[in-house]
Amino acid sequence: MEKISFVLLVVVLIAFVHVSEAQSSKEGEEKVIEKDLHEAKDLIEDDLKEKEKNIKSLESEVNMLTKSEKMLNDIGEAYKNGTSLEPYGKKLKKFNRKVKQAPKGKRYGSVVQNILKDLGLNGGRN
Repeated sequence: MEKISFVLLVVVLIAFVHVSEAQSSKEGEEKVIEKDLHEAKDLIEDDLKEKEKNIKSLESEVNMLTKSEKMLNDIGEAYKNGTSLEPYGKKLKKFNRKVKQAPKGKRYGSVVQNILKDLGLNGGRN
């Protein structure tokens, strides 16, 4: 009877050690998962801020291109009708100033220069 009691005690101790090790490793894994979760959340927030910034940049580019398209259409219509193009001189100078104030990466060159640059031809000056 004593031997059975001793064996049962040893089995219970071994089971207790295994359970306590499992709980401690589980808690460690939970901490690692929480840390990874916080890092992922921070990365997502940074990515979201960058995408919002890119969207605002694209909106301003679209706005600038829309204005230039409208101006070119007006000049084209004036040219077709044979009216004076002098009133558009001030608008073009003002638009040119806005383009020059833009950061270098966002400056708009002529469409032809961009096409030639994309094709790798010499006409697309930098």
